[in-house]
Amino acid sequence: MARQRRSFTPEFKLRVVQEVQSGQSQAAVARRYELSPHLIPLWRKAFQAGRLGGEATGGPTVEALLWDRQIKAEIIQEQAQQIHLLKKAVSALNQPSASNSSAMSGKNSRSKKPAS
Repeated sequence: MARQRRSFTPEFKLRVVQEVQSGQSQAAVARRYELSPHLIPLWRKAFQAGRLGGEATGGPTVEALLWDRQIKAEIIQEQAQQIHLLKKAVSALNQPSASNSSAMSGKNSRSKKPAS
């Protein structure tokens, strides 16, 4: 049976190209991702020409992909900070404070005076 043709996202292609540019061999990267070794030089050439994102067919440019990645990283960092602050706030609400506990214990320990 023939192998079905695969398609790759621009983000995946960019990651592969960046791994090769970081010094890893094309053959090793191709083996790791089970790619034809002939694809990587094509993707590198497209990257250098600014066409890796497929903008010729209406897809995003490499610059747009990198910009999108940066924006998403900033959003994730901001959300992580918000989650941390919310966890602290919930933790503070769930723990009885010292002033509340002493006031509560004071109310419970009062003895009733007999009516005169």
